[in-house]
Amino acid sequence: MDYDDIGEKRCTRRREAGAFGDEHRWHRMTGGQPIGYVLVDPDRPEAASLPLVDRIFVGRECAGIDDMRRIILSDDLGISRNHLEIRADPETAQAVVVDTSSNGTRVNGVRIERAVSVPLSGGDRIQIGGHVLEFRLETAVTRPTQQLRSKGTVSVNDPIAMVLIVGDLINFSTVSEQADQQMLARDVDKLYRELRALLAQHKGTLVDYVGDAFFAGWELEADLSAADNALGFALAASESVSQCAGGLELRYADGTPLRMGWAATAGSVVMRLMPGSVVMALGDVVNLAFRIASLSGRDGRHNILATQAVKDAASGPYRFADPETVTVKGRVGIETIYGVHPA
Repeated sequence: MDYDDIGEKRCTRRREAGAFGDEHRWHRMTGGQPIGYVLVDPDRPEAASLPLVDRIFVGRECAGIDDMRRIILSDDLGISRNHLEIRADPETAQAVVVDTSSNGTRVNGVRIERAVSVPLSGGDRIQIGGHVLEFRLETAVTRPTQQLRSKGTVSVNDPIAMVLIVGDLINFSTVSEQADQQMLARDVDKLYRELRALLAQHKGTLVDYVGDAFFAGWELEADLSAADNALGFALAASESVSQCAGGLELRYADGTPLRMGWAATAGSVVMRLMPGSVVMALGDVVNLAFRIASLSGRDGRHNILATQAVKDAASGPYRFADPETVTVKGRVGIETIYGVHPA
């Protein structure tokens, strides 16, 4: 069974259970009127569109969905059979997009997190495979061509050039061993919520929480300022952790607030969707990011450490400390790293 089969069964169960939201209430509030339209490949003269009344399903098949609620893009095997949903939120009268795919979705060039609602504004562009969808508040309505094909999705395994940031809570194993577990969960949740808000401001995408680590990425192809946005996030995150940790009950044994070390690397990454809706990032720069994060903020080093590749790609208002060469566990040779400061 491939990932699309899993996703389709989950979607079917949720549809049957009514778990996609209060559609009847939405129809009562709007009279069934669309809040906007979704255009398919809007730069083409024959661009088709579909009104967004409650939700639109987009993919190669979207089996079991009526034609007024689905956009079929059957010509691209890089698009999942159930790739994404665009929903009208009855609480805010706004549109959101939710990625449910194997190969990912970008909004205005930025990869979005899987299974997380992302707000849409008029003019926002959604890229899936080789197609672009545009959300508009007003446009003429035509019908997209309906074509069905039952072949499985082809996973896109091409490496993606990315800048990665890993934040690592320093000496957290000792803290978590001794702390009250409810307090531990509450304070870490508060800390990571602050970081996620900052991440959105700096156009980054959360890749994963890995134990006591916060893992985010920026795609260089989609964002020419990826290195600057990533370092900007790391600087803002480091300051935020210092402020937030001071108000947490969770502390080190000597009573001092929690601290976090940060690492920035850049290079080729392969993103894969694993069973259970887990996104896995593979590549040497991923391992390097976690290894360097385990060095940052320790033994007199700066809280933020960047590799040579990140330094070369950055052009923003940053100062880099003198280079240090370090050996990295599990890798052959040495790595040059730089402490990072605001200018």
